[in-house]
This record gives sequence, structure tokens and C-alpha cells, in this order.
Amino acid sequence: MNSDTRMISSVPQILFRCSAVLFLCLLLLVSSYDSHAQLVNGRLVSSLYTWEQFDTVDVSRSYARGMQSLLLDVSEGSLSLHTHLQVAGTLKKTLDEEADFRSYYMYLKVRDIAGVVDISFGRLPYFAGVGNGTLDGALATLRFAENRVRLTAYGGARTPQELTLNGWGSLDKNFVTGGQILALFDQARVGLSYVNRQRERAPYWTLRADSLLNPVETFITPDALKEQFLSLDATYQLSSIRLYGRYDYDLFGSQTQRGQLGVSYQLTGRLSLSGDFVHRAPRVAYNSFFALFAASSVNEYQLGGDYRLDPSWRVFLRGAFVDYTDDESIRYSVGIAHTYAGISYRGSTGYAGEQNFVSVYGAYPLFERKVIPTASVTFGSYKLSDTASRDDAMAVALGATIRPIQVISFDLQAQAISNKIVDQDFRFFGKFTYWFSETLSLFE
Repeated sequence: MNSDTRMISSVPQILFRCSAVLFLCLLLLVSSYDSHAQLVNGRLVSSLYTWEQFDTVDVSRSYARGMQSLLLDVSEGSLSLHTHLQVAGTLKKTLDEEADFRSYYMYLKVRDIAGVVDISFGRLPYFAGVGNGTLDGALATLRFAENRVRLTAYGGARTPQELTLNGWGSLDKNFVTGGQILALFDQARVGLSYVNRQRERAPYWTLRADSLLNPVETFITPDALKEQFLSLDATYQLSSIRLYGRYDYDLFGSQTQRGQLGVSYQLTGRLSLSGDFVHRAPRVAYNSFFALFAASSVNEYQLGGDYRLDPSWRVFLRGAFVDYTDDESIRYSVGIAHTYAGISYRGSTGYAGEQNFVSVYGAYPLFERKVIPTASVTFGSYKLSDTASRDDAMAVALGATIRPIQVISFDLQAQAISNKIVDQDFRFFGKFTYWFSETLSLFE
């Protein structure tokens, strides 16, 4: 079977899988309770992205990639179904290209079981302290002590990196599990969280030396990549001061993964100040090849301030000192922002390289916000080290959001880039969005 035939035959399989899962979820949705009105909200998004690619010197080809997305939420009473699906591919396909299908999330949620429990299952996102991402499994949240204490637990298979509906691998080597205990007080919030993740790596054939140092073809089955973290975070609000702290511990590496202390202070009605200290260790998965190398932590000290001139204008200033093991770096930014426009300057020196960039951007609504043109220009120079030569770069973007009626919008943007690699790089992005919201009574 050639690649074109495989690509064509894969489309019905994808559509069948999606239709079967959606139908099952909808069946559960409408059959679990006495059927009343169903609230349906969603978006249909069609996108087009074009760019030019240089295959050899002075020889280029133009490419166009199209994407069709569906975001759908259906709810009835305490049950709801949430989906985000996408099909994408280049408009002029190569012989070996197949349709690119992704399921970002597709899950069923049951709320307020016995008034205290929410349960979700399917492909779903999770955000619980140190653990965040997407899994194929289940998540439950238990609320007690008058909703001041929340216990969240989740577990399942890690989603394929391509976000397809197959390719999970063995569950004992490709899973994620974790949870969080969150306590809410009048002026404070404290959370304790845990996550354990593993991802199976594909086996492969390679050459290895035998006892006589002769090359022998060997089948290698790598160990799964592993991560296991424990985290404590807290927030405290006192009048005009907000304090934040976080500590992440790597259980496999037996070391501090991240530590952070931050404070923000509303000095006056117009002036606010902030400061942060962040300690980071490189996040390298256990059993990874890169875990064999000694890696150093980084300490970062940040200061910032915002001053509001009036309801439409504000001035901001940011600065950070980054302390490496044998070197250091400084980065800074300053700018003035309006409701519809702004200009900013940012730069850095030291180990992270030297750069200086100026950006100007703006957007202004016209015709009762039915048309919003946008524009931005960024110009700067940079050098990667003290001995490297200085190079220039520029980026220009012109676009508009057009919304003739409330349920339809068009987003258009043209981009031009010039730097050391390419003299002229022109790209275009277009998006059509249709919003819909209906109340149905299909099963009365």
C-alpha cells in the first residue's frame, strides 16, 4: 500500500474513532439523568499558514498548511462534555505525508456528586501544583470543611506526544499519577502536591562491540524516562502586600528542583513594586542520557515596578540578575504602554549573550470594534558571546481582526523577518472562527 493510500485510509479511521467516543460520551450525558435542556457551546476554527522554505542555496518552495479545529462543550445539569479536536496537513501534500490528527482534550465531567465530589474521565488537562499536563485517565476533586479544603487526585496513561488517539504503549511504563491537597484561609492559600510521571522510549537497533570488540547489531530497549516531584506552595495576602513561596523537591534526583520567594507591594494607588528570588536546577528526566552529566543550578534575582500615569497609560521597569556557577548575566526591560499601543526596550548582557531590542506595537478598534487593525515592529542587535560578531534582526507584522457579526470573526496577519539566516522571510496567517451557542431539548 503506498503512502497516499495509507493517508486516505487513515482519515475514515480517525473520524470513526472520534465519532464513536463522542457518541458514547453524549449517550452517557443524556441517559444518566432525566433529560432536560442541553446547553451547547462551541467554536469551529479554520486556519491557514503559509511560509517559504529554502531546500538548497537560492532554491526555495512555498508551503501552505491548513488546520480545522472543533471546540465543543455540551452540558446538562451536573454532566458536561468537553472536546478540542484538530485535523491539519499541508495543502500540497508530499507522497509520504499523512493527515495530522490531534485530540487536545475530550472528557466527560460529573459535578457535585453528593455535593462534594467532581469526577472527570477521558483525555483531560490537569493543573495541580507541581503536576500539570494532559492524561488519558481520570481526575477527581473532593471538597470538604465548607469548601476550604480540596483534595485532587488523578491518574492514567501519558498522552502520545503527537496527541493522537493511539500509541500509548504499556501502561506500567507510560503513566502519570499524582494529586494535591489545597487549604484555603481568609488571607492565605497553602498547597501540597505530588506527581509521578513515566514515558516509555521506543526500542531501536544499533551497533555495539562484543567481547572481541567486533561490531554487532544489537536491539536496545531503553528504560522509561521518569520524573517524581513533591512540592509545597503558599500565598499570603496582607493589606497591600502579597507574599508567595514555592519549594519543589526531586525525589529521584534527591535534590531541590526549584525554590521561589516573591513579594509584591502596592505602595500607592499608582505605584506597585515586586521582587522575586528563584532557584532552579536543570529539569532532566531520570534515566535520561543527559542525567549522566553534572549540571549546575541557577539563582535569579528579579525586581520590577509599575507606575500608572492614568487609567490608559502605565510605565514599567524590570530587571534581573542571574547567577550561574562560574558566570553571571543581567537582563532588563523598560517601556510605556497604552490601552491601544506601547513601546518597550529590552536587553541583556553577560553569559546569556548580549542583546538590545526595541519593540513598537499598536491596535485600535474601528466601526464599533468590528474591525481592529494591528501592527508591530521589532528591531535589535545581538551577539552570542564577547568574541562573536554583532548581528541585526528585524520583524514586522501587520494584521487585523474582523468581526462583521458576533458569531463570525476573521484574523489575518502578514509577517516579515530579516536576520543573519535569511534576508527576507515572509509569512501569512489567516483564521476563520464561527462561534455557536444553543439550548436544545432533544431528549424530552
